Amino acid sequence: MKRRKVLISLQLLGIWFIAILPTACVDEIELNSIGYERLLVVDGNISDHSKTHEIFLSYTSPIDENTDASEPVKGATVWVEDDEGNRTNFTEHNAGSYLSPINFAGTVGRSYALFITTVEGKSYESSFQELVAAPEIDSIYNRFAVKEFNQTAETLPGAQFFIDVKNTEASTQFYRYEWTDTHQIIVPYIKRLDATRQPNGNYVITPFNENVRECYRERGHNELILATSTNNASAQLSEVPIKFSSSRDFDVTTSYSIEVTQRAISAKAYSYYRRIELFNESNGSLFDKQQGVIIGNVISINNADEKVLGYFEVSGISKKRVFFELEDLDNGVIENAFKPCFSLSQIEYDGGTLRDFYEATDIPEGNERATAITVRAQYELYDAFPGLTGTTWVFAHRFCVDCTYRGRLGKPDYWP
Repeated sequence: MKRRKVLISLQLLGIWFIAILPTACVDEIELNSIGYERLLVVDGNISDHSKTHEIFLSYTSPIDENTDASEPVKGATVWVEDDEGNRTNFTEHNAGSYLSPINFAGTVGRSYALFITTVEGKSYESSFQELVAAPEIDSIYNRFAVKEFNQTAETLPGAQFFIDVKNTEASTQFYRYEWTDTHQIIVPYIKRLDATRQPNGNYVITPFNENVRECYRERGHNELILATSTNNASAQLSEVPIKFSSSRDFDVTTSYSIEVTQRAISAKAYSYYRRIELFNESNGSLFDKQQGVIIGNVISINNADEKVLGYFEVSGISKKRVFFELEDLDNGVIENAFKPCFSLSQIEYDGGTLRDFYEATDIPEGNERATAITVRAQYELYDAFPGLTGTTWVFAHRFCVDCTYRGRLGKPDYWP
């Protein structure tokens, strides 16, 4: 089960303290001299959608530890209670991952809190939060855009997707968004032959019977996306930017789908996520202004001074999925989309072996041959037929003969 990537690592949060360095010289920082606190990190949420919900518990790791993995909290007792005292137990599925019953759903209007007891006997709990219904998403649409990346001064053309929500009056004023998208990839050439290179450099050619024409590539969000209607008297959200996809990554050949999840969150949850956003924006180096530890809504019952990271979110959810054909995309998006099979033509090679083709023996030695070898390495044999001087081998770029280079076989259940 995929977890939200909104938690900030201990190294970035500034839990440790760095001495002020003199401006006239540069001193090496000894990582093992930095103070370290082993803190509990809580990552999870519940909603009004009936499903298996997850709470993931872990401990922070020292900055000088040679690993990106956090230490999972094992063997804890984890449950959620509503404001009427109804308790739902979460069961440990994998190390640190605690799951609700499969059909669990919160009830709009009820308030919920998270409770944790570790195997060491330490107790933690969150504040109660009311579950508020999320309004429906009215539309999802796209426009051509050019995005600037401040860190590299690079500009990239691409597709910017927005949503509109016409009626937010009966809900909260604060929202968090998630998205998943799917590219349908259909290659133009049917692969009938397969060539396998042998240790001696020659190739063995065999019939290819697998259908690798149609694939689907699914991706999900990895950033915080927030919106608020607090300054909007019309009780609606307009042109909320959800996802930007650069042209180099937007390789729609036929159809594209995107699903947006809208979470109605509390003002405190919004404030917490905004602090994370500001922290990420302001921390380009160790010497930027430090925001300090970003504390969520979970506290230690045993030790009032103990810091707990992360957040337990209670949110109402609405979802919308849309499908785009090529003609539904903005003209600028279509013009700039990655289309390798339109720009890279097939190659017919007559009168030689496959080894001759890949070693470019038909081209004089020098830079031109070296370039040809590099280009041809990206091409795959997909067919052959008798030619005037022998077999004519037919090649195309690998992206155009085998869809598994860019996606997976098997149509998703939601695809029409």
